[in-house]
Amino acid sequence: MKEAIILLNNHLRDVFEKSTTWFIILLLVQLITIWLVIYIYLDIENSNYHYYMNTKTSLEGIHHVKIDSFDGKIEKELTTEEQLLRKHNRKWHLKYLFK
Repeated sequence: MKEAIILLNNHLRDVFEKSTTWFIILLLVQLITIWLVIYIYLDIENSNYHYYMNTKTSLEGIHHVKIDSFDGKIEKELTTEEQLLRKHNRKWHLKYLFK
């Protein structure tokens, strides 16, 4: 058993020594890709938010009502449970995690 572990350790060390640069390159490419996906997501989310808010402001001015910015319905009095749910959803939204 001891010899098998030593052989496995030696084999893994040889594999890592031969391909360390490839592992580093792949890791860097994956990190850059993840960063790019998050950046694009946040950028799209931000642009959608501004578009919706500009439309919301115009509609409020035309129709003289208040529109809820969370779901686009006419604003109403929220229960405590709905307020806590919105606060929790906002806290874990990807847009706010990385800001």
